[in-house]
Amino acid sequence: MPIVNLNDQAELDRYEAFVEKAPFTSVTQSVNWGKVKNNWTPLYVYLEDGGAITAAMSVLMTKDPNGDTFAYCSKGPVADPSDVGLIQRLVAEAKPALLEHNAFLLRMDPEVLYSDELNKAYEDAGFVVRNRQFTGDHDTIQPRYNIVLDVEGKDIDGVMATMTGKTRTKIRHGIKAGVTVESGDSIDLVPDFFDCYKIMSEIHGITYRPQAYFERIAEAFGGTGHLKIFIAKYDGEVQASALALTFGDKTWHVFGGSKRIQNSLMVPYVLQYEMIKWATEQGVARYDMGGVWAEDNSDGLYRFKHPFAPDRGVLEYLGEIDYVMNQEAYEKFTK
Repeated sequence: MPIVNLNDQAELDRYEAFVEKAPFTSVTQSVNWGKVKNNWTPLYVYLEDGGAITAAMSVLMTKDPNGDTFAYCSKGPVADPSDVGLIQRLVAEAKPALLEHNAFLLRMDPEVLYSDELNKAYEDAGFVVRNRQFTGDHDTIQPRYNIVLDVEGKDIDGVMATMTGKTRTKIRHGIKAGVTVESGDSIDLVPDFFDCYKIMSEIHGITYRPQAYFERIAEAFGGTGHLKIFIAKYDGEVQASALALTFGDKTWHVFGGSKRIQNSLMVPYVLQYEMIKWATEQGVARYDMGGVWAEDNSDGLYRFKHPFAPDRGVLEYLGEIDYVMNQEAYEKFTK
């Protein structure tokens, strides 16, 4: 069975080498992501042909409140998600190991665009697909609506040219006003990052991850070229922060935060400029600004993000694809 032996570093390195460069990959499919989520149990499954890996599935498992195991393949698998038969083969390879861990559910949420045809193909194959029947902001683990910039073959000026004129003006205003951005992948930047992230979370009354979580990200991805932490300052004082990861063909703004900053300084715009610039320097095809909760100006995230990519619009992903192995436990979980 093509399951990676977690005690065999050569196997882990071979698996990671495939995941890092393969089409349809995501940083959350990296072995290093398992080091970040260190309270989850990892399972790495793959298919191969002629001794070469052709598809992969990084799964992290945790116990739900009822003692059953929830298995999550975050933003995966690393395989063409429009090929339902291929996904079925990966799931079949993973199933014996999942059952050994008493898993009641394997959940996948690949970054594939929604279509009625693909939705029906998964349902016809026996999967439960969670998307348009849910209308709440947090009914799915990952946002289904995303703002993603096309940066392939462009430098920062080329990307700027695709933004709205007002967005370009705000970026230039912030830089001219004296907003500066320090960046790097050192764990030493985590405290300043976390301070902004924590303050923002408290201002908006939302839960937040502990500082140790971001220290693990820095430990797992620092020195690999995949991580950059951005700290925005004005007059020597930290104003806002962001954390971005580059993996495969994408740079992704994963986390961020800000203090009660002066709106006139346009600090968030300068931060985005620096992250987009890093993406273009990495030679990736996409810069992912993350999710929005609506496709119009009723959503504040949309109002901020959409002007960075006004001609591309919002991407609607298919959503969550559930392979249910214990119906009773699944019904308890989804309630």
